[in-house]
Amino acid sequence: MLTAIDVARWMQTYYSWIEAYFDAPKTLTELQRGAARGKRDGYDIHHVVEEDAALKDGFPDSTVNGAANLVRISRLKHWQINSWFQKPNLNYGGLTPRQFLKGKSWEERLKIGLDTLKKEGILKP
Repeated sequence: MLTAIDVARWMQTYYSWIEAYFDAPKTLTELQRGAARGKRDGYDIHHVVEEDAALKDGFPDSTVNGAANLVRISRLKHWQINSWFQKPNLNYGGLTPRQFLKGKSWEERLKIGLDTLKKEGILKP
C-alpha cells in the first residue's frame, strides 16, 4: 500500500517529466537555446538528426553534435520519438525510419527529424 510519503517521493521525481510533456510547441530557435542552456529536470537533449546513425554514415562530429542539431525536449516525448524511429513504417516501405535513413543526405535526415518534432507537438509548424 502506498503511503503519503511514497506518493510525495514519486511526485518529486516525476512531476517535472509530466509538466514538460505538456509544453506548448516552440520554435526551432527556442528549442536550440534550451539545449544550449543545458539539462533541466524532465527534459533531454535531443539530436534532430540522429547522432549514432549520422556518425556511422560519416557525418562530422562537429555537425552531428553542433548547436544547430541539438534541442531540449520533454524526456517522455524523447522516448516516444526514439520508439517511433525503431518501428517499421509503411511510409518508408516497411522499413523503420532508422533503416530508411541509412546512407541518406543530411538534408533528408533533417527534414524527417524536424517533421517528427512537429508531429509530436514539440516544434511549431
